[in-house]
Amino acid sequence: FGRTDFDWHQSGVGVLQYEKRNVLGFSTDFAEDTTKSNWGIETTWIEGNPFEDNDEFDRLSDSDTFNLTVSVDRPTFINILNPQRTFFFNSQWFFQYIGSHQDSYTVPGPWNVLATFHVDTGYFRDRLLPGVTLVYDFQSRSGAILPEIAYRFPENLSVTLSAGIFSGRWQ
Repeated sequence: FGRTDFDWHQSGVGVLQYEKRNVLGFSTDFAEDTTKSNWGIETTWIEGNPFEDNDEFDRLSDSDTFNLTVSVDRPTFINILNPQRTFFFNSQWFFQYIGSHQDSYTVPGPWNVLATFHVDTGYFRDRLLPGVTLVYDFQSRSGAILPEIAYRFPENLSVTLSAGIFSGRWQ
C-alpha cells in the first residue's frame, strides 16, 4: 500500500511552507537605584525577513530587520488614591529599522517607533483591579486608549470590563 493522493475532491492543492529564520538577539535587565525603576533592553537582528514589495515579480523582497525594545517600570505609592497598594507604571518603546527598505514596500519605514504606557493598581485585597494602557504609533500617527477594570470573586472566577478607544487616520 503506497501513498495515495486524491485531488479530484478539491479545487486545487495548497502548500503551507515555514521558512527557517535566523534571529540573533541580546537582552538585559537591571534596577536603577536613583529613580527606583527597573529597566529592560532587548535587541534583535533578523536576517532576510520577507516583505511585500510591489516592484518585484513575486511581490516579495528580503530585508534585514533590526529591533530594539526599551522597557521601564516603577511601582509607586500614591497615598491619596490608594494608601495600601502601589500603582504600577510601565512604559515600553519599540524601535524597528528595515535595512534595505524601499518605497515599493507595503509597510512603512525604514524607521518604525511604537510606544506604550500602562498604569494599574489593586483595591480590596487585589479583588478590584483597574488599569489603563496608552498606545501610540509614531509612523502612522495613530494610537489607542485601553481602559479596563476587573473584579475577582474567588481565585478562579473573575469579570473584566474593558474598552478600546482608537484614533488615527486610514492607511
